[in-house]
Amino acid sequence: MVKMAQFLFRGLRQYSTKLGKTALCCKCELNTFKLISYVRPSFCLSLNKFYSSEVEKKSETLETSRLIDQLDLFGENKDERQKEKDKAIKNLKIGFFFIGASLILVLGSGLYVLMDENYYKHDEDEKESYLLRLYKRGTNAIGGFFESMRAPSYEKLLPDPLPYPYIQPPYTLIIEMTDLLIHPEWTYTTGWRFKKRPNVDHFLEQVSQNYEIVVFTASNGFNVYPILDSLDKNNVIMYRLVKNATDYIDGHHVKNLDRINRDLSKVIVIDWNVDSVKLQRENALVIPRWTGEDSDQQLIQLAEFLNVVSASEVTDVREVLSYYKQFNNPLEVFKENQRKLLEMQEEQKLISGSLPVNKARGSWKDKYLYGK
Repeated sequence: MVKMAQFLFRGLRQYSTKLGKTALCCKCELNTFKLISYVRPSFCLSLNKFYSSEVEKKSETLETSRLIDQLDLFGENKDERQKEKDKAIKNLKIGFFFIGASLILVLGSGLYVLMDENYYKHDEDEKESYLLRLYKRGTNAIGGFFESMRAPSYEKLLPDPLPYPYIQPPYTLIIEMTDLLIHPEWTYTTGWRFKKRPNVDHFLEQVSQNYEIVVFTASNGFNVYPILDSLDKNNVIMYRLVKNATDYIDGHHVKNLDRINRDLSKVIVIDWNVDSVKLQRENALVIPRWTGEDSDQQLIQLAEFLNVVSASEVTDVREVLSYYKQFNNPLEVFKENQRKLLEMQEEQKLISGSLPVNKARGSWKDKYLYGK
C-alpha cells in the first residue's frame, strides 16, 4: 500500500509540472487542489501522515546519531571523560611536583650531612683527599641505611626480667608459631585458613608452669596477633615477636638471641627451620615440621621433654641441646632414652629397693636422659 502511494504521488508531481503548476498534495494547498481535485481526500490525508512519519523518523535518526557521537568507546560522555582526564593529569603533575621536591630535600640534606666536617671528624683520616672522604662517607651512609633495614626495629626484644617479689620463670621458651602450633591451609573455596595443632592447649598449660613462653615468628604482626588471640585463651604466652624483630641475613629472617635480653644458658628455642636459628644453634631444638596431620602427638612429647629439663634444674640448657641437635627427630631419641632410664630404674628396684625418678643416680640421667 505504501509503495503504491509513493508511485501515485510521483505521478501526480510529474503531471502537475507539465501543466506549469506545483502540486503539493502532501500539504493540500488551495492553488494545487484544483489540479488534483479528482484525488480522494482520504488518500491525501494518508499521504500527509506518511510524509510526516518519515520526517519524524529522519529527525529521530539525526538526534540519535548526534547523541551517539557524544559517547566514547566505553559508553560515557566524551565531555565528562575529558574533564576527568584533565583532572587526572593535573593531579599527576602535582604528585610529580611533590615527589621531586621530596627528592631534592632528601638529596640536599644528604649532601649537607656528607659535607659536615664536625660530624665525621672523629672517624676520618685528615690526610686523605676531600673527595675520597666524601666517597667513604656516602658508602658508609648507604651501608648503614641498608643495615638498619635488615636489623630489628629495636635493640632489646624483651623487657628486663621481672624483679622480686614478682615471679619470673627460671627458663625462657622461644617457639615458632607457623607449622609448630598452627598450620596454614589454602583452598579455592575457603581461601587461607589456619589449622590448630592437636594438644596445643595441653602443651601451653604444661610448659607455662616453668617457662616464660615467647612466640617468635617471621610472619607479619597483623596476621600473628589475631591467631594468637584465638589460640591462647588462657593468656600464658607472655610475649609475641614478629617479623620486625628478626635479623635479615643471607635471604633469611634469623632469630638473634643476643637481642633477647635473657641469660642464654636458660633459653631454649623450638623451631623446624635451621636457618632461622643459625646464629645460636646451641640453644635450638630443631624438630620436624608439622604439616597438618590429625594424629600428631609431638607436642605431648615436647612438653614432657621441657618439663624434665626444668625439673632437673639444669644450669645450662645448651649442654642438653648440644646432644640432641645431632638427630633429625630429637624427641624420638628423648623418648627412647626415657624408656631405657625406666628400665634401669626397674632393675635397680629389684636389686636395692625403690628409687624415685627424680632421685635416680646422676650418671643414669646423664647417659640415658641427656646423652652425656
